[in-house]
Amino acid sequence: MDKIIKVGSRCSELALKQTHIVIGVLKEHFPEYEYEIVEIKTIGDKILDKTLDKIGGKGLFVKEIESALLNKEIDLAVHSMKDVPTVMVEGLKIGAITKREDVRDVFIGKNNLKIEELKSGAKVGTSSLRRKAQLLAYRNDLDIVPIRGNIRTRIGKIEEMDLDGIILAAAGIHRMDWNEKINDYISEDICTPAVGQGALGIQIRENDPLMDGIISVLNHRETEYTIKAERSFMRVLEGGCHVPMGAFCEIKDGMLSMIAVVASLDGKEIIRLGQSADLEEYTKLGESLAKEALDKGARHILDKIEGND
Repeated sequence: MDKIIKVGSRCSELALKQTHIVIGVLKEHFPEYEYEIVEIKTIGDKILDKTLDKIGGKGLFVKEIESALLNKEIDLAVHSMKDVPTVMVEGLKIGAITKREDVRDVFIGKNNLKIEELKSGAKVGTSSLRRKAQLLAYRNDLDIVPIRGNIRTRIGKIEEMDLDGIILAAAGIHRMDWNEKINDYISEDICTPAVGQGALGIQIRENDPLMDGIISVLNHRETEYTIKAERSFMRVLEGGCHVPMGAFCEIKDGMLSMIAVVASLDGKEIIRLGQSADLEEYTKLGESLAKEALDKGARHILDKIEGND
């Protein structure tokens, strides 16, 4: 190949910021290459008048980028791991997973209030069914309002829609250097994060040894293990944007420790679980936790949600 590496990215401010972070690391290790960002608009970026569960389908923020990769219009792609479906498109693979940022969700809102300090009936914006269900389980007196758009747009909706606040991922706010906007970090026990939240995945074509070697400098082994555990949990339950489901795995005392949640849309039915396993057992850990969730009634919750679609 020539000395230019084409890097596919979504067009949003945050996505480009993340892509620049990745390119910065690659430049340190491989200064002999030039790096060109190819901005690609995905269906999730184009349709902003519907919540993600109403658009339907998987890979709403990756499909068009994957097509560009398969068509050799780009050499690698930078994704938020939480957007990557658990079943990979044939011919592609996630070749590296970056070190995870803060995994938690945050509350950004008026008057520097925290979630527990909000008055009854307070309006909180989020388009995520996972966040909505868990917030209602924690505070069923809140009014959850659907909002879409990029991170800057959503923050703007606090004033525009007269919301008391919104829920976003801490990782995105940190990468934008907007930490001062955060009122409150929400504990993983109250709002278990999305699978893969806070980590970036570098996608390449299979059988591309050159790219494989180049992006290996980006891979963070501990993050890779934890995210593979979370994704194996989600793969068994077949959950995506359409299901209130979360999982978070971390390494504690040399072991994988994972919590997960499956909830009904209104948060009235909620299953929370946790298990530990050896580091190499990441796939088994996710599968075991998913089986426990099914034993405790997750299938009933999921079937009910699918019936509502």
